[in-house]
Amino acid sequence: MRQSPKKQAILDQAEELFYQHGFHAIGVKSILDKAGVAPMTMYYHFKSKEEVIKEILMRREVKYFQHLEEGVNKKDLKAYLKSLLNTHISWLTIDGFNGCLFLRAKQEYDGINDEITELSTRHKQTLLKKVEEDLKIFDAPNSLSLQLLIILEGLTSMVQISDIEEVKRSAKDLLNSITISK
Repeated sequence: MRQSPKKQAILDQAEELFYQHGFHAIGVKSILDKAGVAPMTMYYHFKSKEEVIKEILMRREVKYFQHLEEGVNKKDLKAYLKSLLNTHISWLTIDGFNGCLFLRAKQEYDGINDEITELSTRHKQTLLKKVEEDLKIFDAPNSLSLQLLIILEGLTSMVQISDIEEVKRSAKDLLNSITISK
């Protein structure tokens, strides 16, 4: 089902603002001004700012997993590991990376909004399960999936404070140093 252009504008502009400034720093008025819509239009589509956030997180999760599916090579374990890392790195360089929106949502809404916190937590759990399922194809040890997620999440964190090329090299070195034993 196709979304209305105004609903799409609200989601696009809100996501951009939240990503740049955080969730609590951005009010509904800022979203409406940037999207060029009236308050009635927003409240026709969403009950609250938190409903906008939940939809943005769900939409972002779909985009991320599509990005992974398009970029991951399941020819063999080595190709999978390399392509998983490279695909995640390419995600981090899209649209001027500014941290993980899911972790930011969890940090800002923990103890305030359980639905948003749960969406954020579930996203990370879903990623872990996806990697676990992918690795079953290669009969890789279960511990490898968590190791890979530690590398991906470390990348996500470190590109915010270090030179991206140095972080990419280090992540690739770390991945190459993993010994796979069953």
